[in-house]
Amino acid sequence: MLKYKRVIGNLVIYCLPLFVMLTITLMSGAAEININEKVAQLDMNSATLDDVIRIFGEPEKYVWGGETFRKDNLPSTYLATYDSGRFYIYIKADRINEIRFESGHTGYLYKDKIRPGSSLDEVLEVVGKPERTIVGQAVEWEEGVLYKDIDGTKGYCYYEPAGGDVRFFFGNYKVSGLYLTAPKPVVGGTSKSSRPIIPITSVERFDDVRWKDMSKLDLSGRKGLIATLSFNLETVWPGHGGLPKELNPKIVFSRAMNPGLNIRRLHREGITGKGVTVAIIDQPMYLDHPEFSGKIVKYHDTGCGTESIMHGPAVTSLLVGNKCGTAPGARVYYAAVPSWKNDAEYEAKGLDWIIEQNKDLPASEKIRVVSVSASPSSREKNPQMWDEACGRAGAEGILVLDCTRHRGIISACWYDANDPEDVSKCTPGFPGLSWQGFQGERIFVPASPRTTAEEYDKGKFGYQYNGRGGQSWTIPYCAGVLAMGWQVNPELTFEQMRDLLFQSAYINESGAKIINPVEFIKLVRKTKAAPK
Repeated sequence: MLKYKRVIGNLVIYCLPLFVMLTITLMSGAAEININEKVAQLDMNSATLDDVIRIFGEPEKYVWGGETFRKDNLPSTYLATYDSGRFYIYIKADRINEIRFESGHTGYLYKDKIRPGSSLDEVLEVVGKPERTIVGQAVEWEEGVLYKDIDGTKGYCYYEPAGGDVRFFFGNYKVSGLYLTAPKPVVGGTSKSSRPIIPITSVERFDDVRWKDMSKLDLSGRKGLIATLSFNLETVWPGHGGLPKELNPKIVFSRAMNPGLNIRRLHREGITGKGVTVAIIDQPMYLDHPEFSGKIVKYHDTGCGTESIMHGPAVTSLLVGNKCGTAPGARVYYAAVPSWKNDAEYEAKGLDWIIEQNKDLPASEKIRVVSVSASPSSREKNPQMWDEACGRAGAEGILVLDCTRHRGIISACWYDANDPEDVSKCTPGFPGLSWQGFQGERIFVPASPRTTAEEYDKGKFGYQYNGRGGQSWTIPYCAGVLAMGWQVNPELTFEQMRDLLFQSAYINESGAKIINPVEFIKLVRKTKAAPK
């Protein structure tokens, strides 16, 4: 086992070139708002370098092992650095593993309280006491254990809270390294019980206020704020007179269930994806939420060890949800995968299970499209297994939609909440963030603002609203639109459907092709099946 003093102590105190720090340039007086908003946009379960660049801009350097690399010749493991090294992003196998802060000057605050320089006592007060404390010994990197005075050196400590999303390094009993990681689910049994509601003293645009108590805040003069936030049914709002008059949370919440772009008009015409079979590969979930209860034909757990997490119910509701979905009439085969294990073998096994199920289905019930809101070929372990499985799916006539850089065809946009049906008012990118442009042939699909299903405790059905949704929300949206197309013309191949998405797209002034469901259905009606 490597000694902490040799590996981590030197890292933090002497700043070896191996771990050069980086940060984003921040305007004076707005640092905390900027960096926290941008970090919140990076989905640690699926983000790649493209996502880093979209959110933070081009890195100043790519470094590893004391060497600097060109973007077109990157090693499998490297650090992307910004602004002379105040924070940096650790990338391995084309996947974001950690966001590393070792300077308090970035303005980043973990849980609105902790930054580099915070004391050990302050950290424990915020994240909770450790399950065990080991004093004076080498680091074994066990979760839930506080390693204190490592190797007998006073003040050198390490702590990773059990099931958390952060690691802390300490020098002189103060945070010298704050490393953000992908959130970990509760494994072995049920999901986390009901979360405590936490009072907050301030709120800014695009903050996450789920399970937050804002009852003592005055938001009456904060026009437009509510629509940018992420909140759920557990959010506690200010009382009488504390909210803006022009819009209240209930209205924001309700109207974001609408997929927009005249999809509900198509539903009223009977085009709901009825009779079409689709599949989803995502994190584990319960099957009883009213949004999609009874629509899951079969559910297969590839090895998760837990019952329900946020992501699964959300993407399922966006595809087949009664209130939120683009194809509420479709039926689903669902493969649950432990994405937090960073191993593409699970997604590949899930896709192979879908392929095997499909072989036994009659022609009218074949699985048409698989929605995968992740980038399995960027996993640290067995990334090649995903592409191989996708090849097998394609040979069986199944279209796989995912977030990979080389296979993906979908990028995010956001619609005008005041006029969600007008495709010409869709904007590429994400609200509040500058759009960096796009590479290759992509279809832009709305990710914001959206309301999705939520179920952490079995039988406790909820919803969450995202003023700024992520790339994950675009995949099931698009899969649902395709399902509507197959209801109208079931003889078309997935290659034809994919081509029709682009042919029917609305093209804006910058050349971005935005999904246009009504025009898509018109083309689908007129297109003849390809010769067999």
